[in-house]
Formats: sequence, structure tokens, C-alpha cells
Amino acid sequence: MKKLYFLLSVLFFANLNAQVKFDSYEFGALDFENVKIEIPLNAEKIDSDYTATITDKLFLAAQSGKNRLFSSVKNENEYKEFLSFWKPILENNGFKVISTEYKDDFAAISYDSTEGLAIRNFWADEMNYNAKDENEIGKLKDELISALDKNNMKTIAALRINNEIFRPTFALYYITKKNETQEKEIRLRQLKKGEDIDFELLENSVIIVKKDSSFSLVYIGRELGFVSKLARDLDSANDKLANYKKFLVENNKEFIESKIIKLKEPLTVGENVYNYLLNIYFFQ
Repeated sequence: MKKLYFLLSVLFFANLNAQVKFDSYEFGALDFENVKIEIPLNAEKIDSDYTATITDKLFLAAQSGKNRLFSSVKNENEYKEFLSFWKPILENNGFKVISTEYKDDFAAISYDSTEGLAIRNFWADEMNYNAKDENEIGKLKDELISALDKNNMKTIAALRINNEIFRPTFALYYITKKNETQEKEIRLRQLKKGEDIDFELLENSVIIVKKDSSFSLVYIGRELGFVSKLARDLDSANDKLANYKKFLVENNKEFIESKIIKLKEPLTVGENVYNYLLNIYFFQ
């Protein structure tokens, strides 16, 4: 076991699970001076799958761009460690490293694939699990890796993030077919808008991995969109549905399905009384 020491950014970690636009790597103003933790890092390589527990060196938890992995680093030593961590993983999984970059606290590894493949990542921190139960976290990680494997999306790295400042979680890095439009890539994703999801309406459109809660769905597929609208009556609900379908067409989005639900009790908002809820699902 080798001990690793470094400084981390609270702001950087908080944004690790954000949807990153292709070739975007603006990190904003980061403060690396406030937190310093000394905890060991364990790494184990098994049959070309790489697993590690990261407790303090969060810069190793890269974000994925169109054809690069990137992170925020404090100095050249962290940059070199970032390269030494990810370069072998890339090469061992058939990717060719074509360039590396270190500038203004930004580290990146650009790669190429003759088969049009790319590396994407999924953070599980917004899923529903007991963060104090190591067994539950491990089973959840294995469940997601198994789903990726069944769909020919090889997991190349599984990073267990175990830092006392944040909720314990893990990040998976896997291979998928690259698409110039990130919303259309087949990825492991999560739909979580804070409202109950009509799972049955999505079964023929995406691969359902886990119904995480009534309002959270982990799935494999293109990026889903979901909006809800209140309506006074059925005619109003159908009119709103027709208008939204028109909006989707005009914005190159694909309608999936919809559902009109009668509210158990009328909802009064100002002078308006609503009796129906309209849920609309679509591809971004």
C-alpha cells in the first residue's frame, strides 16, 4: 500500500458529476488551499479492469470530453501522476494516446480509437443508497458494471470515492460508441427531475438498469428529457401536449410518450384551478 498526499478542491469535486459539454474544460475559480487530507490509495488491476479507492487525490477522478480525459491539477507532480494513472488504462484498452496537455492547472490526455469508441463516466452520488453501508455500495457498483457488460460497454475503471467531506460514492469509466452529438450517445445515465417517473412509458425506448426510486431512473441509452405540465381539463392537457410536440420537432428532439393523470384533488394556483397533470417524455 502506498500513501498518497495531495490538496483537493471542494468546488471541483462538487462539479464532477455535471454533464460536461464536449471539449469543455472551464473549471472556474478553484480553491485548493482549504482542505488537506492524508489517507492511503489502494489500486488493484484484475483482467484489464482497473479498480481503485480514492480518498484524497480527487484529481485522478477525470472528467470525460469528446476524445479526452481531463482534470484540474495543482502542479506538475499532480499532472504527472494523472498521466501515469490514466495512460496505461487507455493503452491497455485499445486507445492510442495522441497528446497530453498541462497548462494553467489543467491536465488532459487526448486519445484516438480506430473503431470510433470513446470513454465516458458515470457518478453514482445522486443515486439512492445507504452511504454508510460498504456492502450496499459494492453491490450497487457491481450491478451497474454488470448492466454495462451485458450491453457490450466495457468498464475500464471503477473508482471508489471515499472522502469524509463528501457522501461516499463511486465513479465508473466505460467504453461506448462515440457520437458527434453527446445527447445521442448510448451512455449509462440517470433521469432524476424530482417528480415521479412513469417507468412503463420508457421500457421500449431505453434499457432500464435500476428504478432507483419513484423519481429516479438509471438507464442505458440516449439522453432523456422529461417535463410536466398542469392542465385545467382534458382539452387543455391535449392542447398543451400538441403544442409541446410541435416544440420538440422545431428543436430536433424526439417525442417518446406522454401520460395524462387526473389529480386526486384539484390544485389551485392563484385564480387557476388545475385538475390534470401531463407528463411528457422525449429524447434530447
